[in-house]
Amino acid sequence: MALMESRKWLGLRESYFLIEAPATDQELDRYILKGFRDFNEKSLFIKAFAQWLAYFHKMGLYHRDMKTCNLLVSKSGENWNFHLLDLEDVLLDEKVDEMRLFKNFLQLNTSTPKIINRIGRFRFFREYLSQNPIIKNEKVFLRRLIEASVRRGLVYVSPKGVVIEKL
Repeated sequence: MALMESRKWLGLRESYFLIEAPATDQELDRYILKGFRDFNEKSLFIKAFAQWLAYFHKMGLYHRDMKTCNLLVSKSGENWNFHLLDLEDVLLDEKVDEMRLFKNFLQLNTSTPKIINRIGRFRFFREYLSQNPIIKNEKVFLRRLIEASVRRGLVYVSPKGVVIEKL
């Protein structure tokens, strides 16, 4: 990791935070597009990702741009490792309330390829809440999330470029 800054006479002009991404890591959207061995592997992946995100939020960490292209994922044996990109969008010591959770879920929901179907997305939601139950009215939250997701549409990056679809 490195912080690089470009300065002018009177102060900071630009700054960059550089990290090395292991060759085995892929952006989450591209990783999902590769597909899974079987239904069981897909279910375990969804559970692992939901648990990671719940832990991330419970630690008081919040990413303002939680799209699948801003997450790296790799598999090590039967476990997955998740890492953030765009670290300038990470807020530390922030309480992740229902409003912030809605924003993160909307960003993830509208940037996740359709290989993760509605049932998979619902399982993600349930697993997250089992680890971090911060939503007061789940039905209202889900209805709002679905409506906002449909309005926004689906946008993700595939090996062939940007994909825009209706949700």
